[in-house]
This record gives sequence, structure tokens and C-alpha cells, in this order.
Amino acid sequence: MKKLLIAALAASVAFTMVGCKGTNEKRGDEHLKEGRFRNAINSYLEAKKKGSMSSEFYDNFTLALVRAAEIEAKKDLNSDLINGYFEKASVNMPEVKEDVVVEEYVTTLANVGKQQAAQEGVDYNTVINAFAKIDTALATAKARNVAEGAVKAIRTEAENAYVAKNLPMARDESDPVVREYQIMKIAEMAPENSEVKAVLNKSRIGTRGYFLIFGEQIGEPVNRRIDKWGYVMAFPTIKIAPGSLSGELQFWASTGNNTELDPSKIKLVSTDGKEVVAKATGGWCEAEVLVGKKGDEKIEKKQQKIKAGEKGKLMNEFQCSLNVSFSFGKDFVPDYVEYKDEFGIGRKFLGQ
Repeated sequence: MKKLLIAALAASVAFTMVGCKGTNEKRGDEHLKEGRFRNAINSYLEAKKKGSMSSEFYDNFTLALVRAAEIEAKKDLNSDLINGYFEKASVNMPEVKEDVVVEEYVTTLANVGKQQAAQEGVDYNTVINAFAKIDTALATAKARNVAEGAVKAIRTEAENAYVAKNLPMARDESDPVVREYQIMKIAEMAPENSEVKAVLNKSRIGTRGYFLIFGEQIGEPVNRRIDKWGYVMAFPTIKIAPGSLSGELQFWASTGNNTELDPSKIKLVSTDGKEVVAKATGGWCEAEVLVGKKGDEKIEKKQQKIKAGEKGKLMNEFQCSLNVSFSFGKDFVPDYVEYKDEFGIGRKFLGQ
């Protein structure tokens, strides 16, 4: 008898919670039903402020936000309101109960991102933010196990459209450094696209001997997401053979620091993440030295030799060069050379 009474009380409390809606929430529900989404949002915000909410609150509030964002996107794809609506909906997600609400959120968010990415003449940051919406939608879909396949399909459509529009121009760029930058921009959005991978791989083989100092050549503000290596490296000479890689590895420091060049921090990384440390047999670093007769001195760049086992002085906006070699197993496929210290990191991708 006691167990039956407890069960009855629990059912009564649950019914009361579902049905207990304050005036503002009820008003919000009515606005939502009639398609007055901004009015609904305002009413739901008032209900939340007063703390009078039912168990349906977050589902309906989220629907109002998502549908308001969708309508705003039809009027102006670049409206700041869109991000605000989706951000509030994202905050609500942990409290949303119904799968249909989650599905509407992730598919609408992904579709708006796809539309924003497909616009003509938008800057790269707009494209990044557009794909970020799709990726947020995909992460939520995975976490909730709702509509993951649908969101993946939307991302594939967005990628394919972006690649088809931008890759031909990047591939046809005559300057190899500018070309690689433009391809890398596309690869950030479509990292698994086979065509992009093939074009980037070919470019990296061709630019092994180049410093990829983008800011001096691309003619547009560089994006930190792409131009992220403080130490820029080049292989003016390189030989890759089964089990070994050797050559002259040059460094350009754009970290804003004057530091040591420590050969023991140079490593070669394989395509599957294995690492081998370089063996360095000497080289040189540039330095500013005072030359000329007393009273008529001037400052010039001079090369100072580095002996095997020694460290060089890597000055900001100056060069160093080391003769390096790496030995590795037969299953090791070189991907990039990395140099990392407390001031920064550099990577030189080699292509295969």
C-alpha cells in the first residue's frame, strides 16, 4: 500500500511539473504556435528571468530561437542576429529533451552555415564561421545521436561547393608560395577532400625549397589559422631515400625573439605520427656585425659558422642553415620536419 502511495505521489508531481506554466511561458507558447518567434523569445526570456518554467520550456524556447534564426537568414545571411539566436539555442541544448527539437536545431544550423559559405565575395573569416556552424551542428548531432547522417551530408555538400568554386583558381596561381597559401585555405575547410589533398601534396613537393613567408607575397591580410608557424623552414637541397632523409635545412625566425637554434629539437614526423630526431653536422647563422674602418663603420649581415654539436644564434628576421640527416625504418613515410621551443613552433611539410 505504501509503495502504491509513493508511486501515485510521484506521478502527481510529474504531472504538476509538466503542466505548471507561468503566464510568460504560456504567452511564449502562443507566439511560437502562431509563428511570432521574436515575441516568443522575449516571453521565454521573461519566464526564465522569473524562474517559472515547465519541463517543456527549453524545447519550445529552442524552437523559437532556431526558427527566428532561419527567418533572419532568409532576409540577411550575414545578420548578427543569426549568431545570437544560435548561441542561445546552443546554451539550451543540454536541457532539451525531444529528439525532434535537436534535429531541427542541428539541421537548421548546418544549412545556414552551408548557405553562408556559398556566398559570393565574402571574406575568409566569414567562410570559417560558416563551416564552424556546420561543425558545431555535427558535434551536437554525434553527442545526441540525432540526425548525424543528415548533418554529414550537409557538410559534404558545403565542402564540395566550396572546393569546386575555389580550387581551380588556387591551382592556377603562378606564384608557388601564393598558390600553397590559397590551397591551404581550402584544405582548412575540406581537410579530407581527395582532390584538395592531391593538389596540396603536389604543391608541397614543389615548395620544399621555399620559405613560405606568406605576408610578403599574397597581397591580402594573412589568416593566423593558416600562417601559424613562427619558425619558417626550407630545404634548398633535399634527398629522400628508403630509410633516410638528408639535406640543407634553413630557418627563418618570425617569432619576434632572438634565441638559440638547438639541433636536438629538430625532428622528422611521419604520416602516422612517428618521430625521429635530426643529426646535424654543422652550418651557419646570420648575424649583424660592424664592418669598415673606424669612424666609417657600417652594419652588415654576416654568416657565422656552427660546428657539429653546437647551437646557433637564431635572430628574429635572420636566417640559419644546418646540414641535417634522419634515419628511419622502412615503414616510416616522412610528412614534415618540426622545430619547437619555448618561443614558437615551425613545420615544413614535405609532400609524398
